[in-house]
Amino acid sequence: MRRFYIKERLFAIGAKFDVLDENDNVVFIAEADKFDIGKNISIYDSNRNKVLYMRQQIRLGAHKYIAYDYNMREIATIKKEFMVPEYNITGSLGIMSMESSSMLGRHYIIKKDGMEIGKIDKELTLGRDRYSLEVLDESYTNFFIGLLVMIDMVRFHNNN
Repeated sequence: MRRFYIKERLFAIGAKFDVLDENDNVVFIAEADKFDIGKNISIYDSNRNKVLYMRQQIRLGAHKYIAYDYNMREIATIKKEFMVPEYNITGSLGIMSMESSSMLGRHYIIKKDGMEIGKIDKELTLGRDRYSLEVLDESYTNFFIGLLVMIDMVRFHNNN
């Protein structure tokens, strides 16, 4: 299991996040596209290599994202259920669900084949958001970081 901490930068143009490991080293950077309609997200490693891209598809009533790997190959479709903080994920990564026990959507469990493989928690802080992410299967690390940023963009940033 690996644990990451994600903090939104307080002073940035657009949404930008630092992803830190257990030793407070920046291991990834996530940022929303600044000038696109929707909330597209890029995830970079510490050397600024893009490792994941998530493109929002605009639709009424619920959110949908398409995730692409570093070669821009589609790897997953993420669809939010209408009116509840639950997401269904399909694609080459397998079939997963991301469910929240809170209507505020602050705590999520990521499951594949009924087994927990990750957990996202949003902490209440002043001035900027802070999250923790537990990754039980490290092969999903980049994707889970993308999911976490997507949750923040969908749930906690009011601009569409």
